Amino acid sequence: MNTYPADRAFVRAAADAVRRSGHIAISMEDFPAVSSLPASFCQEQVRECDVYIGVIGFRYGSLVAGGLHDDAPAVGTASATVAPQEDPAGGSRPTAGPPRRTAVSYTELEFLTAVESEIPRLLFLLHEDTPIPRGLTDRNLDLVDAFRARLRSAGVIVGTFRTADSLEAQVTRALTHLRRGGEDDPVRFVGPVDPLDPADSVDPADSARLVDSARLVDSARLVDSAGLVDSAGLVDPKPIVDVGGDERTSPVPPAATVWWRRRRRYVIGAAVLAGAVAAGSLLGAGVGRSGSSRACRSVAPVTALPAAETWVGSHSEQCIGFSDGAYTFDSTSPDLVALLTTIGRQNAAVAGKGGVYTVVVAAPLTGVHSRPGGVQADSPTTVGQGGLNELRGAQLAQAAINAAADAPGSRARIRLLVANVGWQSAGALTVAEHIDTVARGDPGLAGVLGLFQSTAAARQAVALLSDTTHIPIVSSTASDDGFTLPVGPPGQTRRAFDWYFRVGSTNRREAGVIARAIPEIMKLEGRGDVPIRPLIVSAGVVGDPNAPGADHYSDNLAQDVSAELRRLPHAAPAVLAPFPTSKQAASTSAADGGPTVPGVLGHALSARCTGPQRPNLLVYTGRTTSVSILLEALAGSGCGRADPHLPIISGDDAMELETDPGEIAWSGQGGHTFYFADFGLAQPGDVTQSYLEQVGPASPVPGQWAAQVRGTPQRLISGHTIVAFDAMSVLARAIGVAERTNPPPGQLRANIKTGLDGTCGDGALAGANGYISFDRYGDSTSAPVLIRRFDPTDATVRTVAPGTIAESLHRPTTATADCTVL
Repeated sequence: MNTYPADRAFVRAAADAVRRSGHIAISMEDFPAVSSLPASFCQEQVRECDVYIGVIGFRYGSLVAGGLHDDAPAVGTASATVAPQEDPAGGSRPTAGPPRRTAVSYTELEFLTAVESEIPRLLFLLHEDTPIPRGLTDRNLDLVDAFRARLRSAGVIVGTFRTADSLEAQVTRALTHLRRGGEDDPVRFVGPVDPLDPADSVDPADSARLVDSARLVDSARLVDSAGLVDSAGLVDPKPIVDVGGDERTSPVPPAATVWWRRRRRYVIGAAVLAGAVAAGSLLGAGVGRSGSSRACRSVAPVTALPAAETWVGSHSEQCIGFSDGAYTFDSTSPDLVALLTTIGRQNAAVAGKGGVYTVVVAAPLTGVHSRPGGVQADSPTTVGQGGLNELRGAQLAQAAINAAADAPGSRARIRLLVANVGWQSAGALTVAEHIDTVARGDPGLAGVLGLFQSTAAARQAVALLSDTTHIPIVSSTASDDGFTLPVGPPGQTRRAFDWYFRVGSTNRREAGVIARAIPEIMKLEGRGDVPIRPLIVSAGVVGDPNAPGADHYSDNLAQDVSAELRRLPHAAPAVLAPFPTSKQAASTSAADGGPTVPGVLGHALSARCTGPQRPNLLVYTGRTTSVSILLEALAGSGCGRADPHLPIISGDDAMELETDPGEIAWSGQGGHTFYFADFGLAQPGDVTQSYLEQVGPASPVPGQWAAQVRGTPQRLISGHTIVAFDAMSVLARAIGVAERTNPPPGQLRANIKTGLDGTCGDGALAGANGYISFDRYGDSTSAPVLIRRFDPTDATVRTVAPGTIAESLHRPTTATADCTVL
């Protein structure tokens, strides 16, 4: 399973889950070949770890020479004895040790060592009916079948999988639940449970049993240093490299470090994965966060840059600032590092060529993890997923634009300067101040892409860049209506931010699609309840609306959805429930659910679910990173107990689930069906053939998108990605038009703004995501919004309401668009 399936091996999928859960995965190249290792070495590596994850296929693996060593854990009576031994792969082997001595593979030895060491064990077995090449199974399956049987009866819950995506989702949920549990003393073993197969049609509440055992183990530990041992001899690994250290050099923030230290001293780290084709590998992982207490220092850029464009700094224990691809903001995320490396190569490729213009991509690329009590702004898994999707869309567009510029004829080329604005864009204003400094010294800085979150800090950044810097800003998904609402007295209205343009939908448009989809959702749920009784949970501006993390998107969307629901003929007035902050929860009495956020929220939900007319639908307008807390609160509330299958529909922030399905921990949280609004036509079949034929060669953007994503795994593409691709494309077109006018120094950005103002009606751009047509306030009036259903059992999405797709794929005209420039 190290090499199969070809597009993404099972072990890679499990490793991705470890990384997305905030840990560092150590690949098998970090260990010497297993044949050169004594069994004691492998056992020692296991003992240094704190979680064992078994990914088990149909090869038993290389046998330990000489059988079990004297210091090895004893094998239970169910273990086989062999003398002489036959290689399970089909060949012959010398007798393994003295007669009647128990012989095991390195894989089983590692598992037994985990048992002896009382390390939490999470087991995932490849389903028996999964089609795999004959060469990846033992000819004689007796040993591996017996091993799989022993695992099923090992006193821990076992999951089964058929696909890499399903495995990744299960491992992510298990690790997330393991981190969130452990408040009580651990009970290390549970009775045997039949293996689950989330790929089959099972009730979500049943499939949640997969990680229930995570509650029963000591979750106050993570693993620091381990690696991958190939017990099947499939690779030629290199010597081990220790990625960890002791607690004194840990990148874990102090508050989180205290949380993970409850009962004993331990080394910091993450998870161990036992897998590979022979079900015999170890994959270690370590905690990875950006910044922490270390100084943030820039590195030598890929290309020659002015000093102002190499600035980095520290904000909330994160490294923010600029990178042309060389600096990784001290992040350990392999996805971010890979993206930055690609952008660095693309930037280097245009160095020295003519017509190169710089675009800053400002996005939240790092962050913090959840802490005890459930901080609603913290992520339970990988941080910065939205930022990664924004950056990936920009990178794909940069590749397409620069490839076209290399064709005959003069066309603008793009150099990307990546700007990390930190978790929830809290560092956006600081970054904007430095963008302003760069703009004053670099006439080739053409525009800003991103700033897609609607937090107070992001709005302040937009205000600075629009009102002071006068640089074009093209945002992808910042749906807060406040960015583009007209200001001023009637008859004298003007734009809120003259230099701001938005490709994605507004909250008003999104709320209308959500409301109109609810009757269809209720039918799909088999609920004939009339009237619809919605409960809206908002997680936005609480306390100080000017605080950097104040989320105007959430409250704004909640208000718009509430207004749109009043238009439905069979909908009762919406009941609102605020999402408390950790500070509020800490000061709340136990009688009202304090001092934890899930407790206070659960108490508030229970208060709104009394009486016979309980809510029959929950609308959530907060961030997806807080859905796990919502589910926990719901499970313990009167709402969840009375209706454990209460459907949930969320806003567009949840489209990040298309690339990070493990962002929500579903285990043990009921059987709630989850729907969300999506701004992007990025799933196969979303864009119609008639649209592509209508566009033809007049607009190259749809074809460029198709060429860039051809061969890219769908799991890397979300609605956010395609919207960011279009945002970069429309900005690049305006840059190209401005360049051809040979503007005098200081006039380039104004000409680019003029080009964006003219992207309306007949001048609309046919993008990969439909037509882009900006109205007088900078909104794309044809932005698509549709409703999808997310299935956590196999991490798939499907469309349940097409929303405005048809409108978005219909060519606008100046007669139908509001193209007057204010």
